[in-house]
Amino acid sequence: MKKAVLFDMFFTLADPRTRLESLECGPLGLSPQEWARYFWTPELGRRRALGEFPSGEALIETVCALLPFPVSEEQKKAVLAGRLTRMSKALTELQPGILETLEALRARGLKLAVVSNADVIDIEAWDRSPLAAFFDCAVFSCSVHMVKPEPEIYLRALKMLGVRPEEAVFVGDGGDHELDGAKAVGLTTVWTEYLQKKKPEYRALIEPFADRHINDIRELVPLIGTL
Repeated sequence: MKKAVLFDMFFTLADPRTRLESLECGPLGLSPQEWARYFWTPELGRRRALGEFPSGEALIETVCALLPFPVSEEQKKAVLAGRLTRMSKALTELQPGILETLEALRARGLKLAVVSNADVIDIEAWDRSPLAAFFDCAVFSCSVHMVKPEPEIYLRALKMLGVRPEEAVFVGDGGDHELDGAKAVGLTTVWTEYLQKKKPEYRALIEPFADRHINDIRELVPLIGTL
């Protein structure tokens, strides 16, 4: 019988509102696609997730320095404010069924943890999120300086919960090869597409590492009892 559930956060429990990307790139006159060329490079993404930037200001300063045009201090403040607003909405305005599912899992006596690749801006609103009250621990990559799919980040959460890998389930949308990593340390994996349907090319990479698949987060409650 399973004793714990580890959750990814973005695209699993929290919708990062990609439709609101203009809040952060608009002040620069960039489209979301243009902004992504600088904000989502593999190198910068890893540095962000590992917590190399102690503040949102430091992160935005670094990204803006990569742009091929000068950026004013007012623009930088507007970019930061826009991203903070977007990520705050992700953590405080949740989709139907999310809290209901967490409450049901807690009622069954399961321990819960968040294991998320996230930067300092991403988690700024965590303490204000209704999610926070349901979790025994939250392991954010920028705080522990390790990232999924590295085994250490899953093992950190398991140790904090006091459970063995075979006693726990990992639930995620499959980003960052997180299901690969979870399965490698012995966790049962559940792939959710509740908040984001994956394109065929990504599905082919995720499916081999998913022990189960759900389309609605509420399917998790009856599923847990069968794992």
